[in-house]
Amino acid sequence: MKFPELKIVDRVKNDNKNSDTKELLVVQLDWTDIDNHKIKSRKSWYEKYGVPNATKEQEVALKQILKEVDWNCNYLYPSKYQYVFDKYSKFKTTQHYYDECLHLRKMAIDEWNRQRPFDTNVREKLLDASTKFVDLFFYMIFDSIYIYNPELNSKIDRDEAYFEHSVLLNSLMLYRFWKFQTGGGLLVDKASNFVKRYNDSIRDRFDKEVKQDLIDNVRFEPLGVEQSYPEREEQLLALVNQRVRDNKLSNVLDKTQ
Repeated sequence: MKFPELKIVDRVKNDNKNSDTKELLVVQLDWTDIDNHKIKSRKSWYEKYGVPNATKEQEVALKQILKEVDWNCNYLYPSKYQYVFDKYSKFKTTQHYYDECLHLRKMAIDEWNRQRPFDTNVREKLLDASTKFVDLFFYMIFDSIYIYNPELNSKIDRDEAYFEHSVLLNSLMLYRFWKFQTGGGLLVDKASNFVKRYNDSIRDRFDKEVKQDLIDNVRFEPLGVEQSYPEREEQLLALVNQRVRDNKLSNVLDKTQ
Protein backbone atom coordinates (compact mmCIF):
# COMPACT_ATOMS: atom_id res chain seq x y z
CA MET A 1 0.00 0.00 0.00
CA LYS A 2 1.37 3.37 -1.06
CA PHE A 3 0.18 6.87 -0.17
CA PRO A 4 0.71 10.27 -1.75
CA GLU A 5 3.30 12.29 0.13
CA LEU A 6 2.45 15.23 2.36
CA LYS A 7 5.37 17.61 1.96
CA ILE A 8 5.74 20.70 4.14
CA VAL A 9 6.83 23.45 1.75
CA ASP A 10 6.30 26.54 3.91
CA ARG A 11 5.03 27.93 7.20
CA VAL A 12 2.78 30.98 7.32
CA LYS A 13 1.00 33.12 9.86
CA ASN A 14 -2.60 32.23 10.61
CA ASP A 15 -4.67 35.29 9.75
CA ASN A 16 -7.69 34.04 11.69
CA LYS A 17 -7.53 36.05 14.90
CA ASN A 18 -10.20 33.87 16.51
CA SER A 19 -7.96 30.81 16.36
CA ASP A 20 -5.41 29.78 18.97
CA THR A 21 -3.22 28.38 16.17
CA LYS A 22 -0.69 31.06 15.28
CA GLU A 23 1.15 29.24 12.49
CA LEU A 24 -0.05 27.11 9.61
CA LEU A 25 1.83 24.64 7.49
CA VAL A 26 1.69 24.90 3.72
CA VAL A 27 1.54 21.30 2.54
CA GLN A 28 1.88 19.82 -0.92
CA LEU A 29 -0.07 16.67 -1.67
CA ASP A 30 2.42 14.95 -3.97
CA TRP A 31 1.20 11.95 -5.97
CA THR A 32 4.41 11.55 -7.97
CA ASP A 33 5.84 8.45 -6.31
CA ILE A 34 2.59 6.48 -6.08
CA ASP A 35 1.64 7.38 -9.67
CA ASN A 36 5.06 6.43 -11.03
CA HIS A 37 4.96 3.15 -9.11
CA LYS A 38 1.62 2.24 -10.73
CA ILE A 39 2.83 3.23 -14.20
CA LYS A 40 6.09 1.31 -13.82
CA SER A 41 4.23 -1.78 -12.59
CA ARG A 42 1.83 -1.66 -15.53
CA LYS A 43 4.62 -1.25 -18.08
CA SER A 44 6.47 -4.15 -16.49
CA TRP A 45 3.34 -6.31 -16.73
CA TYR A 46 2.94 -5.55 -20.43
CA GLU A 47 6.60 -6.31 -21.10
CA LYS A 48 6.40 -9.66 -19.30
CA TYR A 49 2.95 -10.91 -20.25
CA GLY A 50 1.58 -8.68 -23.03
CA VAL A 51 2.95 -10.72 -25.92
CA PRO A 52 3.73 -14.32 -24.88
CA ASN A 53 6.91 -15.79 -26.36
CA ALA A 54 7.75 -12.49 -28.04
CA THR A 55 10.58 -12.30 -30.57
CA LYS A 56 13.34 -9.74 -30.16
CA GLU A 57 11.67 -7.56 -32.81
CA GLN A 58 8.35 -7.77 -30.97
CA GLU A 59 9.99 -6.86 -27.65
CA VAL A 60 11.53 -3.76 -29.23
CA ALA A 61 8.22 -2.82 -30.86
CA LEU A 62 6.28 -3.26 -27.61
CA LYS A 63 8.71 -1.06 -25.66
CA GLN A 64 8.35 1.63 -28.34
CA ILE A 65 4.56 1.52 -28.04
CA LEU A 66 4.66 1.67 -24.24
CA LYS A 67 7.04 4.62 -24.34
CA GLU A 68 4.64 6.58 -26.54
CA VAL A 69 1.60 6.12 -24.29
CA ASP A 70 0.43 9.15 -22.30
CA TRP A 71 0.20 7.35 -18.96
CA ASN A 72 -1.01 10.47 -17.14
CA CYS A 73 -4.11 10.82 -19.33
CA ASN A 74 -7.03 8.84 -17.84
CA TYR A 75 -4.85 5.95 -16.69
CA LEU A 76 -4.70 7.03 -13.03
CA TYR A 77 -8.04 8.87 -12.80
CA PRO A 78 -10.48 10.63 -15.18
CA SER A 79 -8.36 13.40 -16.72
CA LYS A 80 -11.34 15.77 -16.91
CA TYR A 81 -10.83 16.25 -13.16
CA GLN A 82 -7.17 17.19 -13.30
CA TYR A 83 -8.16 20.76 -12.44
CA VAL A 84 -9.38 19.54 -9.04
CA PHE A 85 -6.03 17.97 -8.16
CA ASP A 86 -4.21 21.04 -9.45
CA LYS A 87 -6.40 23.39 -7.43
CA TYR A 88 -5.88 21.53 -4.16
CA SER A 89 -2.31 20.38 -4.70
CA LYS A 90 -1.16 22.81 -1.99
CA PHE A 91 -3.13 23.83 1.06
CA LYS A 92 -2.71 25.20 4.56
CA THR A 93 -3.19 23.01 7.60
CA THR A 94 -2.12 22.82 11.23
CA GLN A 95 0.63 20.76 12.79
CA HIS A 96 -2.02 18.70 14.57
CA TYR A 97 -3.81 17.85 11.33
CA TYR A 98 -0.52 17.01 9.66
CA ASP A 99 0.60 14.75 12.52
CA GLU A 100 -2.76 12.98 12.54
CA CYS A 101 -2.49 12.31 8.79
CA LEU A 102 0.92 10.71 9.30
CA HIS A 103 -0.48 8.59 12.12
CA LEU A 104 -3.46 7.46 10.03
CA ARG A 105 -1.19 6.61 7.12
CA LYS A 106 1.00 4.46 9.37
CA MET A 107 -2.01 2.68 10.86
CA ALA A 108 -3.46 1.97 7.41
CA ILE A 109 -0.20 0.47 6.15
CA ASP A 110 0.40 -1.56 9.32
CA GLU A 111 -3.10 -3.05 9.22
CA TRP A 112 -2.81 -3.74 5.49
CA ASN A 113 0.49 -5.59 5.89
CA ARG A 114 -0.40 -7.66 8.95
CA GLN A 115 -0.26 -11.42 8.52
CA ARG A 116 -3.57 -12.95 9.58
CA PRO A 117 -3.96 -16.76 9.97
CA PHE A 118 -7.63 -16.85 8.98
CA ASP A 119 -9.67 -17.88 5.98
CA THR A 120 -10.16 -15.49 3.05
CA ASN A 121 -13.51 -14.07 4.20
CA VAL A 122 -12.18 -13.21 7.66
CA ARG A 123 -8.98 -11.67 6.25
CA GLU A 124 -11.00 -9.52 3.85
CA LYS A 125 -13.27 -8.36 6.67
CA LEU A 126 -10.32 -7.45 8.89
CA LEU A 127 -8.91 -5.31 6.09
CA ASP A 128 -11.87 -2.98 6.70
CA ALA A 129 -9.77 -1.47 9.48
CA SER A 130 -7.08 -0.42 7.03
CA THR A 131 -9.70 0.93 4.62
CA LYS A 132 -11.17 3.05 7.41
CA PHE A 133 -7.77 4.55 8.20
CA VAL A 134 -7.40 5.43 4.52
CA ASP A 135 -10.80 7.14 4.58
CA LEU A 136 -9.80 9.12 7.65
CA PHE A 137 -6.46 10.13 6.11
CA PHE A 138 -8.23 11.84 3.22
CA TYR A 139 -10.99 13.12 5.49
CA MET A 140 -8.40 15.08 7.48
CA ILE A 141 -7.06 16.58 4.27
CA PHE A 142 -10.36 17.85 2.88
CA ASP A 143 -11.48 18.99 6.34
CA SER A 144 -8.37 21.11 6.79
CA ILE A 145 -8.87 22.50 3.28
CA TYR A 146 -12.38 23.54 4.27
CA ILE A 147 -11.32 25.16 7.54
CA TYR A 148 -8.00 26.82 6.72
CA ASN A 149 -8.21 27.57 2.99
CA PRO A 150 -11.35 29.62 2.31
CA GLU A 151 -9.54 31.56 -0.41
CA LEU A 152 -9.44 28.46 -2.61
CA ASN A 153 -13.18 28.68 -3.09
CA SER A 154 -13.74 32.42 -2.84
CA LYS A 155 -14.89 32.64 -6.48
CA ILE A 156 -17.70 30.08 -6.29
CA ASP A 157 -20.82 29.99 -4.13
CA ARG A 158 -20.92 28.20 -0.81
CA ASP A 159 -22.91 25.14 -1.93
CA GLU A 160 -20.67 24.61 -4.94
CA ALA A 161 -17.55 24.97 -2.80
CA TYR A 162 -18.87 22.45 -0.29
CA PHE A 163 -19.63 19.88 -2.98
CA GLU A 164 -16.24 20.38 -4.63
CA HIS A 165 -13.96 19.89 -1.64
CA SER A 166 -16.12 17.70 0.61
CA VAL A 167 -17.54 15.33 -2.01
CA LEU A 168 -15.84 15.63 -5.40
CA LEU A 169 -12.28 16.07 -4.09
CA ASN A 170 -12.66 13.38 -1.45
CA SER A 171 -14.04 10.89 -3.97
CA LEU A 172 -11.32 11.63 -6.53
CA MET A 173 -8.55 11.30 -3.95
CA LEU A 174 -9.91 7.93 -2.80
CA TYR A 175 -10.32 6.78 -6.40
CA ARG A 176 -6.79 7.80 -7.37
CA PHE A 177 -5.42 6.19 -4.22
CA TRP A 178 -7.22 2.85 -4.57
CA LYS A 179 -6.85 2.41 -8.33
CA PHE A 180 -4.53 -0.59 -8.84
CA GLN A 181 -4.35 -1.04 -5.05
CA THR A 182 -7.67 -2.88 -4.93
CA GLY A 183 -9.77 -4.93 -7.34
CA GLY A 184 -11.58 -3.12 -10.12
CA GLY A 185 -14.91 -4.40 -8.84
CA LEU A 186 -14.37 -2.66 -5.48
CA LEU A 187 -12.78 0.55 -6.74
CA VAL A 188 -15.83 2.75 -7.28
CA ASP A 189 -17.44 1.60 -4.02
CA LYS A 190 -14.33 2.48 -2.02
CA ALA A 191 -14.28 5.90 -3.68
CA SER A 192 -17.95 6.65 -3.12
CA ASN A 193 -19.32 4.81 -0.08
CA PHE A 194 -18.88 7.93 2.06
CA VAL A 195 -21.37 9.81 -0.16
CA LYS A 196 -24.20 7.77 1.38
CA ARG A 197 -24.03 9.87 4.55
CA TYR A 198 -25.00 13.04 2.67
CA ASN A 199 -28.50 14.23 1.84
CA ASP A 200 -30.48 13.15 -1.23
CA SER A 201 -29.55 16.25 -3.20
CA ILE A 202 -25.80 15.67 -2.87
CA ARG A 203 -26.11 11.92 -3.49
CA ASP A 204 -28.17 12.52 -6.62
CA ARG A 205 -25.73 15.10 -7.91
CA PHE A 206 -22.77 12.81 -7.31
CA ASP A 207 -24.46 9.92 -9.09
CA LYS A 208 -25.38 12.07 -12.10
CA GLU A 209 -22.18 14.10 -12.46
CA VAL A 210 -19.32 12.02 -11.08
CA LYS A 211 -20.01 8.34 -10.47
CA GLN A 212 -20.39 7.32 -14.11
CA ASP A 213 -17.05 8.97 -14.91
CA LEU A 214 -15.41 6.75 -12.29
CA ILE A 215 -17.16 3.63 -13.59
CA ASP A 216 -16.03 4.39 -17.15
CA ASN A 217 -12.47 5.06 -16.01
CA VAL A 218 -12.19 1.65 -14.34
CA ARG A 219 -12.46 0.14 -17.81
CA PHE A 220 -9.97 2.54 -19.40
CA GLU A 221 -7.13 0.80 -21.24
CA PRO A 222 -4.18 3.09 -22.17
CA LEU A 223 -3.25 1.04 -25.25
CA GLY A 224 -6.81 1.10 -26.55
CA VAL A 225 -7.25 -2.68 -26.43
CA GLU A 226 -9.92 -4.74 -24.74
CA GLN A 227 -9.45 -5.62 -21.07
CA SER A 228 -10.87 -9.12 -21.43
CA TYR A 229 -8.84 -12.16 -22.46
CA PRO A 230 -8.17 -13.33 -25.19
CA GLU A 231 -9.26 -10.16 -27.03
CA ARG A 232 -6.63 -8.05 -25.26
CA GLU A 233 -3.79 -10.40 -26.21
CA GLU A 234 -4.96 -10.65 -29.81
CA GLN A 235 -5.34 -6.88 -30.25
CA LEU A 236 -2.03 -6.11 -28.55
CA LEU A 237 -0.27 -8.67 -30.75
CA ALA A 238 -1.75 -6.98 -33.82
CA LEU A 239 -0.46 -3.57 -32.64
CA VAL A 240 3.01 -4.98 -31.99
CA ASN A 241 3.21 -6.80 -35.31
CA GLN A 242 2.16 -3.65 -37.14
CA ARG A 243 4.96 -1.76 -35.38
CA VAL A 244 7.43 -4.50 -36.34
CA ARG A 245 6.42 -4.05 -39.99
CA ASP A 246 6.69 -0.27 -39.68
CA ASN A 247 10.18 -0.59 -38.17
CA LYS A 248 11.33 -2.86 -40.99
CA LEU A 249 9.98 -0.45 -43.61
CA SER A 250 11.66 2.47 -41.87
CA ASN A 251 14.98 0.61 -41.86
CA VAL A 252 14.66 -0.11 -45.57
CA LEU A 253 13.90 3.53 -46.34
CA ASP A 254 16.86 4.68 -44.25
CA LYS A 255 19.21 2.43 -46.20
CA THR A 256 17.97 3.73 -49.56
CA GLN A 257 18.52 7.37 -48.69
